[in-house]
Amino acid sequence: MKTIKNIPIHKQDASAVGGINVQYMTFKDMDEEMDITASHMDDYYIFLVAQKGSADFHLDMEDFELKAPGLIMVRPFQVHAPKSVSIDMQGYFMSVESFLVPDYCREIFENLMPQKQFFPFQEESPDLIDTLSLIHRTFNSDNPFKASILNGLLSGFLNQAAGLYFKAGAGKPQQKSQAAIITAKFKTLLEQYSFLHLPSFYAKQLNITTSHLNHCLNTATGLSVTHWLQDAMIIEAKKQIYYTNNDIKEIAFLLGYEDHAYFSRLFKKITGETPLAFRKKFRE
Repeated sequence: MKTIKNIPIHKQDASAVGGINVQYMTFKDMDEEMDITASHMDDYYIFLVAQKGSADFHLDMEDFELKAPGLIMVRPFQVHAPKSVSIDMQGYFMSVESFLVPDYCREIFENLMPQKQFFPFQEESPDLIDTLSLIHRTFNSDNPFKASILNGLLSGFLNQAAGLYFKAGAGKPQQKSQAAIITAKFKTLLEQYSFLHLPSFYAKQLNITTSHLNHCLNTATGLSVTHWLQDAMIIEAKKQIYYTNNDIKEIAFLLGYEDHAYFSRLFKKITGETPLAFRKKFRE
């Protein structure tokens, strides 16, 4: 676990299968994991479906109450923590690696304001809960094709979740601060251009200085331009390693790195494991 500005950043648990980890949690389980109640960031998406109970939740400098039944989605690198949890709290907790989330779903999730990230269910048991229950059962099964099954089920869940937010209008752009607007524009540019460009390239596209771009990103996300460029590279690299059978040298070249050894060192520096180790872990 590393820290940025003294805020812990958690990585996905080793028990994850193919970038997915799902648990059914009760108050006792949450109480035993004391570190989750402290403000922190995760480098993956979190989807929590509360079926019973309530919690006071902190998310990106805002505090609000979550009351079951409902869904809360937390994006990677958002500062968050449950400040208090009722003793009858229970529900599904799922973590998902960023590269598994389709771009069109990510766009909807990115446009959610903190208080809109909690979606209260209007009906007792929407299809999304059934899908998550099936993901949970599959995750705990001994099926030799478990990772592939989970990947297919996850696609259904993500589309259901994004659809709920979109239909409610929660995923539509909201009025934002200047820092948030520049951050959103930067992320849009990052999808259009290569992550190999220098921060100054993106600042020029936005007609601002590099230091101002860094200031806006740090204000809105707590993370620098360099971090987001590296994050974009890692997401794309993980997609290539996970979904294709290309060797690492080919993938490095496709990503714009002529020196595949340098790419492998950079990948390990950022993720803590080599590209081959990542592939082996996700293909087991």
